[in-house]
Amino acid sequence: MDDSLSFATFIEGAQKAAHRAMEDHGRGDYDEFALHAGVAVEKLAKAVLVQKNPLYIVDMRGGAEMLFHLGGHRLARKVRTIGAAETLARLRMLDVSLPGPQLDLLIDMRNGVAHSVASSQAKSLLPTFAETVAALASEAAEDVERFWGRWTDTARTAVDDKSSQVERDVMIRIRQARHRFDDRFTGLPEGAKEQLLSARRTPESFDITTLPDSRTAVIRYTPVCPACGGQASTVFTLSTSTATTTIMNATAFACQLCGLELDGAEEIKAANPRTGTWPVGVSISHGPTLPSETVTLGETRTG
Repeated sequence: MDDSLSFATFIEGAQKAAHRAMEDHGRGDYDEFALHAGVAVEKLAKAVLVQKNPLYIVDMRGGAEMLFHLGGHRLARKVRTIGAAETLARLRMLDVSLPGPQLDLLIDMRNGVAHSVASSQAKSLLPTFAETVAALASEAAEDVERFWGRWTDTARTAVDDKSSQVERDVMIRIRQARHRFDDRFTGLPEGAKEQLLSARRTPESFDITTLPDSRTAVIRYTPVCPACGGQASTVFTLSTSTATTTIMNATAFACQLCGLELDGAEEIKAANPRTGTWPVGVSISHGPTLPSETVTLGETRTG
């Protein structure tokens, strides 16, 4: 039989494409994610069919030539197998349980059929992709953790129905940022990452300053990034204020080292669900009167 159409070759190709898809999703390149995720699904699905019977991937439009090719009796002039959509259709005919319309949409995007689908919709197909891989790996008796490698936790989180959508999304982005950061040190001397983190680390602190070209005061807090362990920055902006008390809520988080960004108190809280040590709101007590002079950019006030 043609080795390029073997079970092992399809599994290897599916794994490479799946990892590329995860990297694309982590970079925010959702069109490329749909492309590589679709390729991964097609190859993994064909692996399942080949494992059952190599003849199940034959494109019947090619006549009997491909039957003899896969049977090892002759070489086909042109190797022709079924496409992704037909591969999934045949698996469903064999009662293999797979996701429905969302998986079909992913394949359409991969084939360039769904041109009008926005990148944001492609982004939302990660859970469908992870669920499909899990189903196909199970059908093929493949170790899904071995298949995913370092992306195992990300794939598991994507299908975790015990967490909220916000919690799943934030945890996925944290792991994606961690992998991006780690990849920057590939090929560098051992300890390079730790040296960078040590050099950039400062004690956690709160500072009151202003936004550029504005009298609006903000608080900047410098927690440790949950993705890379570097020093990040959380911005708190005004929520409510009285003559003696000002309440400010966390509205944005960013880490310059790994690129992790979070928006709003809900995402920031979700990034630290176990300990809840990150403040998402700050209450400032002050006297009944405050100076009325303009606060200039760069001026800070402790409080």
